[in-house]
Amino acid sequence: MTVCRALPVALALAVGTAACATTATIRLPEGPWTDDPLAAGAFQSASEACRGVRTLTAELAVRGRAGQARIRGRVLAGFERGGAMRLEAPAPFGAPIFILVSRSNQATLLLPRDRRVLRGSAVEDVLEAITGLRRSSDDLLALVSGCLAAGAAQAGPGQRSLGGWSRVELGGGITAFLARDGGGWRIAAGQREAGPGGSAWSVSYAAFASGFPGAVTLRQEAAGGSAAATALSFEVSQLETNVPIDARAFEVVVPADAQPLTLEELRQSGPLADRGSRP
Repeated sequence: MTVCRALPVALALAVGTAACATTATIRLPEGPWTDDPLAAGAFQSASEACRGVRTLTAELAVRGRAGQARIRGRVLAGFERGGAMRLEAPAPFGAPIFILVSRSNQATLLLPRDRRVLRGSAVEDVLEAITGLRRSSDDLLALVSGCLAAGAAQAGPGQRSLGGWSRVELGGGITAFLARDGGGWRIAAGQREAGPGGSAWSVSYAAFASGFPGAVTLRQEAAGGSAAATALSFEVSQLETNVPIDARAFEVVVPADAQPLTLEELRQSGPLADRGSRP
């Protein structure tokens, strides 16, 4: 599967208030922790594959909850480092539910079934309105490939637990938790405490193949509260990295009669609303 083939779709996204399994609870490793001078090298080894990703295409099977909406379905995704992204969420029949593309982190969101279009907003604003996750294109690329967040580099000392886990403090208040993978290491989980940069969140990775996770679970707390506002899991398949992507994949043809959509309208009734009654 490659995005340069104009992202052919045979995928379904069903969004509603039922028939959705709850995402697993993320349990982060516990201490006690002791300083470990070898943890920095373990992190470099564990993040080598995802740090080297320039482009990524994949099919994402998504389930969980985004705010009050329950989600279950599949999305075809393509990323190119530097702010280029395409997410397409087809409906079971007819036109896709939405097509979201970005360049230099500026997004265009097309709702083909409603013939509405949102132009010129930051990707972070659009994704937050749709899913509750304030992420850039490069953040999503890093999340799916196993690096937690874009530009996550070691910013503090590493530590080791009696259970054999290592943890490393990264920039932006992020902590990476490392687990043994044969003779090497992998990033198995991560978390960020709530702060000026946003809400608290945690991520866990599983089902690794060729250095990349096949399962990603993410929970993000509601601002100022303890309940999870967003809890999503992604099963990653058909993953390809560092293959050329046609620049046209990050564009969308907007019908001439498409009506403008504001970010506020998207927040109030985004494309993840139940569309079971739509034709």
